[in-house]
Amino acid sequence: MWLRKYSKNKHLLSFAAAALLLLAFGLLAARVGQRLPFPWDVPVMLFIHAHSRPWLDAMVLVITDTGGWFTAVVFLVLLYWLHRRGERRWMWAATVAFLGAVSINPLLKQVFARPRPEVFPHMMAMHTHSFPSGHTVAVTSLYGFLALALWRAGKRHWALLAALWVLLVAFSRVYLGVHYPSDVLGGLTFGGAWLLGVWGYFSGKQNSRPS
Repeated sequence: MWLRKYSKNKHLLSFAAAALLLLAFGLLAARVGQRLPFPWDVPVMLFIHAHSRPWLDAMVLVITDTGGWFTAVVFLVLLYWLHRRGERRWMWAATVAFLGAVSINPLLKQVFARPRPEVFPHMMAMHTHSFPSGHTVAVTSLYGFLALALWRAGKRHWALLAALWVLLVAFSRVYLGVHYPSDVLGGLTFGGAWLLGVWGYFSGKQNSRPS
Protein backbone atom coordinates (compact mmCIF):
# COMPACT_ATOMS: atom_id res chain seq x y z
CA MET A 1 0.00 0.00 0.00
CA TRP A 2 2.78 2.45 0.87
CA LEU A 3 4.38 1.78 -2.52
CA ARG A 4 1.14 2.71 -4.26
CA LYS A 5 0.86 5.85 -2.14
CA TYR A 6 4.46 6.77 -2.99
CA SER A 7 3.80 6.28 -6.70
CA LYS A 8 0.79 8.59 -6.59
CA ASN A 9 2.55 11.29 -4.57
CA LYS A 10 6.08 11.14 -5.92
CA HIS A 11 5.47 14.48 -7.62
CA LEU A 12 5.71 15.93 -4.12
CA LEU A 13 9.33 14.79 -4.04
CA SER A 14 9.91 16.80 -7.20
CA PHE A 15 8.48 19.88 -5.50
CA ALA A 16 10.61 19.28 -2.41
CA ALA A 17 13.77 18.90 -4.49
CA ALA A 18 12.82 22.01 -6.48
CA ALA A 19 12.42 23.97 -3.24
CA LEU A 20 15.87 22.89 -2.02
CA LEU A 21 17.48 23.88 -5.33
CA LEU A 22 15.66 27.19 -5.27
CA LEU A 23 16.98 27.81 -1.76
CA ALA A 24 20.51 27.02 -2.94
CA PHE A 25 20.06 29.42 -5.85
CA GLY A 26 18.80 32.08 -3.47
CA LEU A 27 21.90 31.75 -1.30
CA LEU A 28 24.17 32.08 -4.34
CA ALA A 29 22.14 34.96 -5.73
CA ALA A 30 22.21 36.85 -2.43
CA ARG A 31 25.99 36.80 -2.39
CA VAL A 32 26.23 37.78 -6.06
CA GLY A 33 23.73 40.57 -5.50
CA GLN A 34 25.89 41.99 -2.70
CA ARG A 35 28.96 41.77 -4.95
CA LEU A 36 30.64 39.44 -2.49
CA PRO A 37 33.26 37.17 -4.10
CA PHE A 38 33.25 33.41 -3.70
CA PRO A 39 36.70 32.46 -2.38
CA TRP A 40 36.84 29.29 -4.47
CA ASP A 41 35.84 30.79 -7.83
CA VAL A 42 39.24 31.99 -9.04
CA PRO A 43 41.32 29.07 -7.65
CA VAL A 44 39.04 26.56 -9.40
CA MET A 45 39.27 28.47 -12.68
CA LEU A 46 43.05 28.68 -12.47
CA PHE A 47 43.32 24.97 -11.69
CA ILE A 48 41.18 24.07 -14.70
CA HIS A 49 43.03 26.47 -16.98
CA ALA A 50 46.38 25.02 -15.93
CA HIS A 51 45.27 21.71 -17.45
CA SER A 52 44.03 23.13 -20.75
CA ARG A 53 45.40 21.67 -23.98
CA PRO A 54 44.81 22.63 -27.64
CA TRP A 55 43.03 19.36 -28.42
CA LEU A 56 40.89 19.77 -25.29
CA ASP A 57 40.08 23.35 -26.26
CA ALA A 58 38.59 22.12 -29.55
CA MET A 59 36.59 19.39 -27.82
CA VAL A 60 35.22 21.75 -25.18
CA LEU A 61 34.14 24.27 -27.82
CA VAL A 62 32.06 21.53 -29.48
CA ILE A 63 30.55 20.53 -26.13
CA THR A 64 29.66 24.10 -25.23
CA ASP A 65 27.88 24.56 -28.59
CA THR A 66 25.45 21.80 -27.58
CA GLY A 67 24.27 24.20 -24.88
CA GLY A 68 23.76 27.05 -27.35
CA TRP A 69 22.09 26.96 -30.76
CA PHE A 70 22.00 23.14 -30.78
CA THR A 71 19.45 23.11 -27.95
CA ALA A 72 16.82 24.17 -30.51
CA VAL A 73 17.50 20.97 -32.46
CA VAL A 74 17.36 18.79 -29.35
CA PHE A 75 14.13 20.49 -28.26
CA LEU A 76 12.41 19.75 -31.57
CA VAL A 77 13.63 16.14 -31.54
CA LEU A 78 12.35 15.73 -27.98
CA LEU A 79 8.92 17.08 -28.95
CA TYR A 80 8.80 14.75 -31.96
CA TRP A 81 9.72 11.74 -29.79
CA LEU A 82 7.04 12.59 -27.24
CA HIS A 83 4.53 13.13 -30.05
CA ARG A 84 5.33 9.70 -31.50
CA ARG A 85 4.70 8.20 -28.07
CA GLY A 86 1.35 9.97 -27.86
CA GLU A 87 2.39 11.97 -24.80
CA ARG A 88 0.94 15.40 -25.55
CA ARG A 89 0.87 16.31 -21.86
CA TRP A 90 4.62 15.82 -21.64
CA MET A 91 5.12 17.80 -24.83
CA TRP A 92 3.61 20.74 -23.00
CA ALA A 93 5.75 19.98 -19.97
CA ALA A 94 8.93 19.98 -22.07
CA THR A 95 7.91 23.27 -23.65
CA VAL A 96 7.29 24.96 -20.31
CA ALA A 97 10.46 23.50 -18.81
CA PHE A 98 12.79 24.63 -21.59
CA LEU A 99 11.25 27.81 -22.99
CA GLY A 100 10.24 29.03 -19.54
CA ALA A 101 13.74 28.67 -18.13
CA VAL A 102 15.55 30.24 -21.08
CA SER A 103 13.07 33.13 -21.11
CA ILE A 104 13.54 33.95 -17.43
CA ASN A 105 17.32 33.64 -17.44
CA PRO A 106 18.04 36.87 -19.39
CA LEU A 107 15.94 38.76 -16.83
CA LEU A 108 18.02 37.28 -14.02
CA LYS A 109 21.21 38.32 -15.81
CA GLN A 110 19.93 41.88 -16.00
CA VAL A 111 18.96 41.90 -12.34
CA PHE A 112 22.35 40.72 -11.09
CA ALA A 113 24.44 42.32 -13.86
CA ARG A 114 27.54 40.39 -12.83
CA PRO A 115 30.56 41.09 -15.05
CA ARG A 116 32.20 38.19 -16.84
CA PRO A 117 35.34 36.81 -15.18
CA GLU A 118 38.70 38.05 -16.41
CA VAL A 119 40.85 35.41 -14.76
CA PHE A 120 42.34 34.39 -18.13
CA PRO A 121 41.49 35.32 -21.74
CA HIS A 122 38.11 34.05 -22.90
CA MET A 123 38.24 31.35 -25.56
CA MET A 124 35.07 32.73 -27.15
CA ALA A 125 33.43 36.14 -27.40
CA MET A 126 30.67 36.93 -24.90
CA HIS A 127 28.64 40.14 -24.59
CA THR A 128 26.11 39.43 -21.84
CA HIS A 129 26.27 39.33 -18.06
CA SER A 130 27.60 36.32 -16.20
CA PHE A 131 25.13 35.14 -13.52
CA PRO A 132 23.51 32.71 -13.90
CA SER A 133 25.08 30.82 -16.81
CA GLY A 134 22.59 30.79 -19.68
CA HIS A 135 24.10 27.71 -21.33
CA THR A 136 23.86 25.85 -18.03
CA VAL A 137 20.24 26.88 -17.48
CA ALA A 138 19.36 25.77 -21.02
CA VAL A 139 20.94 22.32 -20.78
CA THR A 140 19.69 21.73 -17.24
CA SER A 141 16.09 22.45 -18.22
CA LEU A 142 16.24 20.68 -21.60
CA TYR A 143 18.71 17.80 -21.24
CA GLY A 144 17.56 17.38 -17.66
CA PHE A 145 13.99 16.96 -18.91
CA LEU A 146 15.24 14.55 -21.55
CA ALA A 147 17.03 12.54 -18.85
CA LEU A 148 13.84 12.31 -16.75
CA ALA A 149 11.75 11.36 -19.79
CA LEU A 150 14.22 8.69 -20.87
CA TRP A 151 14.41 7.29 -17.34
CA ARG A 152 10.61 7.19 -17.21
CA ALA A 153 10.61 5.32 -20.54
CA GLY A 154 13.05 2.72 -19.17
CA LYS A 155 16.02 3.95 -21.24
CA ARG A 156 18.29 4.27 -18.23
CA HIS A 157 21.67 4.40 -19.98
CA TRP A 158 20.57 7.19 -22.31
CA ALA A 159 19.07 9.02 -19.35
CA LEU A 160 22.38 8.94 -17.51
CA LEU A 161 24.19 10.16 -20.62
CA ALA A 162 21.80 13.12 -20.91
CA ALA A 163 22.35 13.97 -17.23
CA LEU A 164 26.12 13.70 -17.66
CA TRP A 165 25.97 16.04 -20.66
CA VAL A 166 24.47 18.73 -18.44
CA LEU A 167 27.58 18.60 -16.26
CA LEU A 168 29.91 18.58 -19.28
CA VAL A 169 28.36 21.74 -20.70
CA ALA A 170 28.48 23.41 -17.28
CA PHE A 171 32.17 22.50 -16.98
CA SER A 172 32.85 23.82 -20.48
CA ARG A 173 31.72 27.32 -19.49
CA VAL A 174 34.32 27.49 -16.73
CA TYR A 175 37.02 25.90 -18.90
CA LEU A 176 36.49 28.54 -21.58
CA GLY A 177 36.87 31.30 -19.00
CA VAL A 178 33.46 32.86 -19.69
CA HIS A 179 31.87 31.93 -16.36
CA TYR A 180 32.82 31.60 -12.73
CA PRO A 181 32.05 28.22 -11.13
CA SER A 182 29.42 30.04 -9.04
CA ASP A 183 27.75 31.14 -12.31
CA VAL A 184 27.30 27.55 -13.45
CA LEU A 185 26.14 26.53 -9.97
CA GLY A 186 23.58 29.29 -10.26
CA GLY A 187 22.53 27.88 -13.62
CA LEU A 188 22.31 24.34 -12.28
CA THR A 189 20.27 25.30 -9.21
CA PHE A 190 17.90 27.68 -10.99
CA GLY A 191 17.49 25.42 -14.03
CA GLY A 192 17.07 22.37 -11.80
CA ALA A 193 14.50 24.09 -9.59
CA TRP A 194 12.47 25.20 -12.60
CA LEU A 195 12.71 21.77 -14.24
CA LEU A 196 11.66 19.82 -11.15
CA GLY A 197 8.87 22.26 -10.39
CA VAL A 198 7.47 21.78 -13.89
CA TRP A 199 7.99 18.01 -13.75
CA GLY A 200 6.24 17.81 -10.38
CA TYR A 201 3.31 19.90 -11.60
CA PHE A 202 2.69 17.81 -14.71
CA SER A 203 3.23 14.57 -12.78
CA GLY A 204 0.65 15.72 -10.27
CA LYS A 205 -1.81 16.59 -13.05
CA GLN A 206 -1.34 13.10 -14.48
CA ASN A 207 -1.94 11.46 -11.11
CA SER A 208 -5.07 13.56 -10.52
CA ARG A 209 -6.84 12.17 -13.60
CA PRO A 210 -9.75 9.88 -12.69
CA SER A 211 -8.92 6.20 -13.11
